[in-house]
Amino acid sequence: MVYIIKSEEKMEICRKYRVYLDVIYLIGNNVMLQKQFYEICRKLNISLSDYQTRKVLAELEHYEIIKKQPFLYSKNKLIVLRKFGIRFLLNKDSSNEVSSLPKNIDKRAILSVFKTDRLLKIIDGYNIYYWDNFLDLIYNTNNNFIYKRNEGTVYHSLLISKYELDYYKQESYMRAISNRDKMLKNLESGRCSKKNEKSSKEMKDKLYGAIISQNSRKLDRRIENSTIDTMINSNIYIQTIINMSDTKIVEIIILDINNNQSANKIIEDIAMSCCVIKDIFKTSNIEFRFKVIAWDEVAKENMKSILNKKQNHDEYNYIREKLSTLKVDGRNLFLDLGIDIDDIRISLNHINMYKKYLNNKIL
Repeated sequence: MVYIIKSEEKMEICRKYRVYLDVIYLIGNNVMLQKQFYEICRKLNISLSDYQTRKVLAELEHYEIIKKQPFLYSKNKLIVLRKFGIRFLLNKDSSNEVSSLPKNIDKRAILSVFKTDRLLKIIDGYNIYYWDNFLDLIYNTNNNFIYKRNEGTVYHSLLISKYELDYYKQESYMRAISNRDKMLKNLESGRCSKKNEKSSKEMKDKLYGAIISQNSRKLDRRIENSTIDTMINSNIYIQTIINMSDTKIVEIIILDINNNQSANKIIEDIAMSCCVIKDIFKTSNIEFRFKVIAWDEVAKENMKSILNKKQNHDEYNYIREKLSTLKVDGRNLFLDLGIDIDDIRISLNHINMYKKYLNNKIL
């Protein structure tokens, strides 16, 4: 006879291991590489040992709170939150109130690996030893790595509150709110039905800040309509906003999760990010520090090679040259924004994906 696990039993397990579920939900967006999960638990003293972490995962899997599946073509495992676990964290009465993850979660998993890799480096850099201290650091440094693609307005609202900014002068924030309200209205009126999947996708992407319709593909439209959600949807994250005496230093991470290795994409992402940040801090002097994260050393060197072929002594001179002459609606973008190109620093790095996360040494 097959034993059916009761909801009460599942709920008790979720309460018992709440912090472990928070790690998967907040850092990995419901998906986390098991190898990185062990490392997070170890570094933040969530578990006393890897043995304890293994026992916790076994129990969560037994009670159908999580499941495991291969990461891409490797033997490394992904931990995936099931509907009941998501329901518990979102405080929903029924699992029917939350959506299951799509069958193909490859891109979500790759993004999770990239983000978790960066957060592990932050944990090491700041010598963080506990989960609560980690969350405090995220808040204090204005890091938005734990915000999902539909939570850009939540993060933007946090910045408005912390820096006592005027909501009504935050154009990108008001635009994102308007997009969200239109989307919700259309969903409620039934105009976004399953029968019209293409229309539904366009409206959802607008909610997340993406501009995907045929007439909106030009760079100037992408920049003009950019929001925090646009950045998150493009795999661009704010790592820190640091307040100096008369300047804000904003460190922005561009994750090349699709392994595009495109100089033009970097230029577009930098331009869009500068627009959004300058819209938030209109009167502030801002120094931008961009870090582009590639898959591995080969991808990083390919990017450098592409830039070097532009016949500049410094590979980043090409990017700065393009940014300095970039026009939107016929106007010089960075002159309009009041941003000195010399205040933009750019560097390339990588996460060593193949060696660290796609080899066949399993944990």
